Amino acid sequence: MSEEPTVGHLIAAAHNRAGSDDELALLDAVTAVTQDLSGQADAAVDQVVREVRAAGHSWTVIGEHLGVSRQAARQRYADRVERLTEAPPTVGLIRGRDLESGLSAALAAAEMDGLAEAGTEHLLLGLLTDGVAAATLEELGVTRDKIREVSRRLFAYPADTARAGDPVFSGEAKAALAAAEQLATERTPTCAPVVVNTPQLLAVIATNPGSRARRVLNALDVDVADIKRQLHCYVNIPRTAFGRRTHRKRRPDDTSARCSFCGHPGSDERRLVAGPDVWICADCIVMCGEILVQPAVAQST
Repeated sequence: MSEEPTVGHLIAAAHNRAGSDDELALLDAVTAVTQDLSGQADAAVDQVVREVRAAGHSWTVIGEHLGVSRQAARQRYADRVERLTEAPPTVGLIRGRDLESGLSAALAAAEMDGLAEAGTEHLLLGLLTDGVAAATLEELGVTRDKIREVSRRLFAYPADTARAGDPVFSGEAKAALAAAEQLATERTPTCAPVVVNTPQLLAVIATNPGSRARRVLNALDVDVADIKRQLHCYVNIPRTAFGRRTHRKRRPDDTSARCSFCGHPGSDERRLVAGPDVWICADCIVMCGEILVQPAVAQST
């Protein structure tokens, strides 16, 4: 197949999306079309890699066929592929009421768009329903109308929104939920039940540069660093490369001691309470009290 027809199809699709003869509108449209194709290609590779892994092949073999090293193949695909498979619910895992409401709203939004799957852009819509994530997005000027307008410009939605059957979450959305649950698990003491709320999910989809939700946020000129700052006290997003913190013992009166939850150093204004190689500040103690009194429902899926 020659290159010219392929380029012609891309230009024609861009003209249809742009809806006008304006050159800048055409530039935006052709960029969106090529990004859609790139995303579909990535999703196809993810699916086949998942099937190869399910068949028992190693990352070394996969890397050889992809022309990369074992480490590069694993780093590139492990999180995106292995988390797409269905896994039994984590023991003691609880989804907060705000998260349950957001997930229901995301599926409803996908149904309104006539889609079989709810993507991470629909999760972003759902997060505006309730909770800390809703307050964070509203503070940054993100609204449902803006998300919908940008999503329809970036992604190929059907013109006819009537379809049979209820939508399900896409592979990317399932991976985001699994990552949010993992984030909550890592930040919860072993003696306590794991509660995952909207801040963990927003942190995951906003900090994933390849997610559809992140593309929407980029198009809305939302600074992800602002989201990190507002969520830091709720999910304690790791600032180190691998999310590990030092466990060197310190005294509570040591000026280098920091809260194990929010990372702020101790001071006369921010006093620390010491535990077994951990510390918690007064602000985080108040926040913990607010979380514990929040109604939560057990995960049912």
